[in-house]
Amino acid sequence: MLADVYDFDKTIFNGESGTYFYLFELRRHPRFLLYFPWHLINLIGFLVGIVPTEKFKEVFYSPLKRVDVEKETTLFWQKYAHRINPYFVNRDRSVKTIVCSASPVFQIKPICDKLGVDLIVATEFDPKTGKAIGKNCKDDEKIERMKKQAAEYTIRDVYTDNLKSDGPLLTLATRNKYHVVKGKVTKIN
Repeated sequence: MLADVYDFDKTIFNGESGTYFYLFELRRHPRFLLYFPWHLINLIGFLVGIVPTEKFKEVFYSPLKRVDVEKETTLFWQKYAHRINPYFVNRDRSVKTIVCSASPVFQIKPICDKLGVDLIVATEFDPKTGKAIGKNCKDDEKIERMKKQAAEYTIRDVYTDNLKSDGPLLTLATRNKYHVVKGKVTKIN
């Protein structure tokens, strides 16, 4: 099967969806502010390189074990679906669509389903515990996940906002590679 592959944040979604989701949850559940000091310490540790990405995300998403995540993500996408870049909504649907992202599956699945995405290859989390299931789906891990989850697909085009971290993903394109900046798509090969 032929497919096009898209990164999610800053490629399909105009911005970092995790940040928007975090702020959305803080507004909806002010008690989550009790986690803020721990989140800030964790963020600093992540930025200086002593907290691994998986642990950072576990701490970041830990308050969600106190809410109905399915309901929260549905409400989030009702409010923020307008941030989906128009080029993606109007994409070529003659081939399958794969989203390959570091974002958690639980967070992006509602909008991907609504947009007709055929396969989501992304970071796995148990939203009930806040624990990561495996590695963060970024850099070379995207290739590993694609080999396992999308082996039956031939990748036609790849779209990303980050040419460096998605460099490995871009190598899968058999036709075109695209760089997306603020919703503007530029062919790079």
